This record gives sequence, structure tokens and C-alpha cells, in this order.
Amino acid sequence: MAYAFDDILASLKDSRKNFLKHIDGITADQWTWKPYAEAKSIAETVAHLITDDRMALYSLETGKEPEYSTAQIVERDPDKLLALLTDSHQQLINYLETHFAGAPLDTLVSAWGFEVKLGKAAGFISSEDYYHAGQAAFIRIATDPAWDYYAAIYG
Repeated sequence: MAYAFDDILASLKDSRKNFLKHIDGITADQWTWKPYAEAKSIAETVAHLITDDRMALYSLETGKEPEYSTAQIVERDPDKLLALLTDSHQQLINYLETHFAGAPLDTLVSAWGFEVKLGKAAGFISSEDYYHAGQAAFIRIATDPAWDYYAAIYG
């Protein structure tokens, strides 16, 4: 069977689940810890992913480049941020399902303000989750060397 739109949706859902595994069970100290001042904490990273979801959705809806400076998330409470993250991702998934279900993967869409094929746009979105999962894993390992990455992520 050919790779199709449903596979794209599954990939988007899987990449977010993978990111969430990396932060499952973190402590309050890990939530705000930074390896250096310019790095993002896990809280800031979650806020960034919410912005990514919202701006991807905005671009898909309008065909325009998002105005990122107006979309920054200032919330840092873990429960509220995680609820916002769930909501932002679900809104993006819902929009894609409503507007592109069954569409060919070479359908042109606007991804963060530039035109790209649907299949590639989905890859861009998922890559954000995987990239930031690596950052979260670094923070986990740096602050808790006993954390068993393989058991937590693949076990």
C-alpha cells in the first residue's frame, strides 16, 4: 500500500507522543533547568511547540507567514502548558483531517509561510517534536544520570 495522508497523520501523532515520553515524570527542577542561559528549559520548549503548532495552523489557514512575535506563550505552569500543547496539536490535526483527508501528498500547502508539498510540510512539523525531544533527553540525563533513556522511551 502506498504511503498516504493517513500515514502523515499517524506520523504527526507519533512524533508528539515521542516528545511527551521524554518529559513524562520530570521534576519541577527539571521543568525549569537550563544547561546555560541561552538554552530553552523544558517549560520554554513546550511553550515553543505550542507556538509551532499554532503558527503552522495559521499558515495553513491563511497561506501567510506567521507573525511569531505576537504568538509567544508566557505561561510556565506545567499542567497548563501541557493542556495547551495537547489542544494546539489537536487543532492542527483536526484542520489537516478536515481540509486534506485523502489529498495527494504532493498537494501544495503553506507551511510557516512558504509553499511546500503536504508530505514535506508534515515532516517539518514532526521534526520539531523530534528535535526538541533530544533537548529534553539532554536535560533529563544532565539532571538525573540514573534516568534510563531506553527504558523510558522504548521500554
